[in-house]
Amino acid sequence: MAIVDLRDEAHFTECPTIVKTGNRYFIRFRYADKENMPLYFMTVRSRIMADKLVFFIPATASSGNMAGELQLEEITSRKQLDMIRQQHAFWKEVNGQLVTMPVRDADETDVALIQSGDGYVYY
Repeated sequence: MAIVDLRDEAHFTECPTIVKTGNRYFIRFRYADKENMPLYFMTVRSRIMADKLVFFIPATASSGNMAGELQLEEITSRKQLDMIRQQHAFWKEVNGQLVTMPVRDADETDVALIQSGDGYVYY
């Protein structure tokens, strides 16, 4: 079950997108920066449903404040990568609706973070 919509401004300053650099693909988002509302760590989950790759956030962690942080999670499954390249990647909204996931080239900041291994880059 999804608990966060793709364009949920209460949780994201920059909503989840798929970014690519070379042959590597990542789910990328930036947590909202709310002074009075701590934002806990969120891990994106995925499921293959028929001919669709569906991403969603099912829960948050119970500690830590991620407000304003950038997070990148690498996608390594060959089948998932093939589905992304075929434009079969979607985000599952809280109401169950599927929204096409945007895919774009990683910017310089993303590439530097990925190459350094610092920050919130998860493999």
